[in-house]
Amino acid sequence: MEQYKPLWEYIPSDHYKSPSAPAREVVRNSVVSFWERLHPVSGITAASRMALRSIPFYLLDRAAPIPDLSCMVAALQTVMRGWLNGREPEQTIQVVVGPPGSRVEHAVTGLARCQGWQLMGPPEQEQILAGGTAWLEKVKAGGFVPLIIPRLGKCYLRHQEGLVLMGRLLDWLQTTKRRCLIACDSWAWAYLVKSLQIDVMLPNPIALAPFDGARLQFWLPALAQQIHKGRFIFRETENGRRLFPMADVYDAAFNDVPTQTERYGDWVAVSYLLRQLAAHGRGLPGVIWELWRRCLQIGIDVNLNKLVEAQAASDKRYTIWVRPWAHLKLPTVRGTAGTDESLVLHAILLHGGASAQLLAALLPLSDNEVRRILRTCWEWGLIEKKHGTWNVTLLAYPNVRSFLVMEGYLVDNF
Repeated sequence: MEQYKPLWEYIPSDHYKSPSAPAREVVRNSVVSFWERLHPVSGITAASRMALRSIPFYLLDRAAPIPDLSCMVAALQTVMRGWLNGREPEQTIQVVVGPPGSRVEHAVTGLARCQGWQLMGPPEQEQILAGGTAWLEKVKAGGFVPLIIPRLGKCYLRHQEGLVLMGRLLDWLQTTKRRCLIACDSWAWAYLVKSLQIDVMLPNPIALAPFDGARLQFWLPALAQQIHKGRFIFRETENGRRLFPMADVYDAAFNDVPTQTERYGDWVAVSYLLRQLAAHGRGLPGVIWELWRRCLQIGIDVNLNKLVEAQAASDKRYTIWVRPWAHLKLPTVRGTAGTDESLVLHAILLHGGASAQLLAALLPLSDNEVRRILRTCWEWGLIEKKHGTWNVTLLAYPNVRSFLVMEGYLVDNF
């Protein structure tokens, strides 16, 4: 039996199962255990007895930097090896589905660039409403190299013209002999399955395997190794214990084999916090990463200037305190939210982000009503705006999804 397994792997999307929530935390006895009396945490004061503060952004980006995409691309290349080498000529189409925060379009794009394949971006909104004929002709006009459509969810609108264009694209995909790799947002895929039965026309998609507590036990400390190798120790605020006791052993085992650092063992003991992060984050690494960053704190008396000196001092480490799950404050959908808020949030997720103008065009709401709702959801911390497009924040995503489930909306399978 293999001791360490690949951390990043793709599986059939219908095999995806979100990690289950841990059992209710047992009430802790106020009496210190016999073991803890004999083995006190040397030199560490429980963070509950010391003043803590939010971690500065520049330090946060070192302790929990943005995950590297290279391992995701390598995992995608591994699962598609037979298709890449042309050993499956009858299967010309491959589909990858990604939930919010999965960055699946970036992984597919990275793979396409490594292989020198043709990338086909989505049509503009105006092109879709005009029928999309010019864009579709570009799709059909390629040569013999595989075609990559990294954002299928942006090729339609919940509009008659958008669905007609998607139907024409599907007709071509069913008859073409050209190999095509398609990535699609999970919410768009769910909608297209419901409206166009796209799952009957295209093969079963693959998706990134869920990140459970065991994966997090290895992945989260590995993130901190990317910049400050071995400089951080993560301790629980309640008792000062190290959250990742296997970090040093794991690092030593794979230190000389860079290509194998993104591996994990499912035999390790996993803390309540990590199991809760995995469950609440639905196994989605992007969502879990945002939750993890929200957990991190430092002592109020830490001299941050010494962090620069630490780069040259291999024996110096700095403590990052990890607040317990019960103390984590996350954005929630307020009780005053109604049908209008749910319509807007659902439309944003179905389209992988949307502008105020697009929402007003698709929904039975006026421009002013849309702007009011967007403002309210923004104040609640549910959405954010980048480059004119509104998206549900990853921190709020699990609660927004639960809200839409309770309201009876169509949701994705992740």
